[in-house]
Amino acid sequence: MDIAQLSAAPHPLAKPGYGKIAAPEQAPRTARDFAHLPAREAAVAGYLDRLPDGADISVKTLAAVLPLWGQCALRTALNRLATAGHLHRVRQRLPGDTTRWVTRTFFSRTARDGAWWARFTQRDAPAPTAPPPPAQVAPAPPQAPP
Repeated sequence: MDIAQLSAAPHPLAKPGYGKIAAPEQAPRTARDFAHLPAREAAVAGYLDRLPDGADISVKTLAAVLPLWGQCALRTALNRLATAGHLHRVRQRLPGDTTRWVTRTFFSRTARDGAWWARFTQRDAPAPTAPPPPAQVAPAPPQAPP
């Protein structure tokens, strides 16, 4: 009798255009990528590093799939990863919409400083939409005197 092959459910994906976005130019993956971090942050970073782009990395989703820690502990871990330069969050206004904002979350196994993240996110930011040109009003034709 064969033993059923059990595998963990895949990590949930975010809506298209959201979720984890891997930063470019990362060093190759090694066993010591996150050795400089405390144990919890290293474990969370290692998990995030192995997720595909577009994976839902919200605190609620991470708490559901990483049962060792709750939402508060994971929020703290994500904040510490941001401080260490592995995670960067950017609020962006949706193109063509003046009232809706989204948070883009970038991850890098290679720690980056704030200047690098600023250059990267400026390059990645959607081009601002130009306001429509003012309407051209044709001058009224001259009227003949009465």
